[in-house]
Amino acid sequence: MQLNSQFDYQEFLKNSWQKTPKILRNFLSYDQLITPDELAGLACESFAESRLIRENPPKNVEHGPFSEELFEELQSENWTLLVQSVDLYDEHTRHIKKLFDFIPGWRLDDIMVSFATPGGGVGPHFDHYDVFLIQGEGKRLWQLGEACDHNTTINKSSQLNLLSDFSVKEEFILEKGDALYIPPHISHNGIALTDSLCFSVGFRAPSVYEMSPQFNGNKKESSNPFYRFKNSDSPDKQKYCWEITESDLEEAFKISSHEDYEGFVRLFGTLVTEPRNKELFYNDYPIDSLTDLWSIIEGKGEVCLHPASRFAFCILQSRGLVFLFSDGRTYPISINEASLVKEMSESIFFEGFIAKYQASECANVILDMIRFGSIEILD
Repeated sequence: MQLNSQFDYQEFLKNSWQKTPKILRNFLSYDQLITPDELAGLACESFAESRLIRENPPKNVEHGPFSEELFEELQSENWTLLVQSVDLYDEHTRHIKKLFDFIPGWRLDDIMVSFATPGGGVGPHFDHYDVFLIQGEGKRLWQLGEACDHNTTINKSSQLNLLSDFSVKEEFILEKGDALYIPPHISHNGIALTDSLCFSVGFRAPSVYEMSPQFNGNKKESSNPFYRFKNSDSPDKQKYCWEITESDLEEAFKISSHEDYEGFVRLFGTLVTEPRNKELFYNDYPIDSLTDLWSIIEGKGEVCLHPASRFAFCILQSRGLVFLFSDGRTYPISINEASLVKEMSESIFFEGFIAKYQASECANVILDMIRFGSIEILD
């Protein structure tokens, strides 16, 4: 699986990212992705968040888990199945995330996969986040409309927050491997032309309200969800994918109403690493020290980041501060371990890192992440 070698990420970051929609033909080539039957099987599981939309009309939304019998009874047209965070459960979908290393890793949220029969679709709507819509098997028509704001009228009778009024400005037919990038708040509507798989790669960005001192954890109270953080549109790929750069932090601090910069940095790091699926974390091992850890992993498999875990770090050289963030938790690290934090962020398996730097603060952070289930020990 790979991106088209002709894809110019520098041109994309400079001219399209967070600005304007862009059609990307032959964006992704692959040998194997999740199948419609496998997706339906996932929707039957209680741990997966899934929805079924039928075109009655009006659109009818049902929430999973579903029974196998339901899928056997469905008609051959006019319905859509959506499953959230498929990257947590399917290795092929998870691999798609690794291809987006030209965008900071802490911005990447999850991959929702939808299967639609001819005529099926969610309906005209907009999102508060950047999204790449990657076409798997089949064909889908995508229509783009106007940019939305707080004056945009939503159909209150719909569970899907669909637009009351939608005027088509452009439309594209996506085929296997094509993608459509849509920045926040651009209205869009997808309609399957054949049996169709779509992979929606979403990128999170906190709102100004979430970054404010008044934020109480309730995102629904946001007074203006349209005013959100935007990261740098530098055409250069970050050397360390999981680093929150000083320039991004300073930009976010400017639009927040915080006065304490260090306190804001801690808040921002916890916001962007808050896990979507915290209930998936667990730790079966009683670990109080690195000695305990070594006794457990000896003879076992790898020590690696949990697929649902979110991770980031920042190095504020001018202030002599280093912070490591993991699933909403903050770990202050000594400035003299800044290089270790960078090395840790690039590690796939952590047992070698721990063996090499047993006396480091970073090793103890890994130990704490194992306790919380953010890092797992594979048999």
